Amino acid sequence: MNRANPTPSPRRALANVALIAALVGLAALLAQCRMVSNDVLGVGLQRGADQSSACTSQCRSTYMDGIKAESALHKANVAKCDENDDACLAAEDARHKAALAALKQAYNDCVNNCHSQGRGTAGN
Repeated sequence: MNRANPTPSPRRALANVALIAALVGLAALLAQCRMVSNDVLGVGLQRGADQSSACTSQCRSTYMDGIKAESALHKANVAKCDENDDACLAAEDARHKAALAALKQAYNDCVNNCHSQGRGTAGN
């Protein structure tokens, strides 16, 4: 048997042709792929995220408005206290801190509600 000039068998030649044909076919299929949106099957994945983002933005806006109003009220209340009235200033400081904590809790509740919007109660 002469290894320097092997004669390919018909079976091996057929296998090589089939492999080349499969690679060309795969390349042709992959060349035709294109980007599609998330809602190809009618399921809009982005819509829920957009709604949650809008809801969270509304929560933030409401929170910031509350902070501004509370800061203005705190400033007015401090101005009403006598400079030397430590009890008045301490009471106003405690009221202000409690109001800020309540605003923060309301903000957190609002954001948590945004994340659970759209969850049905099927079967309940």
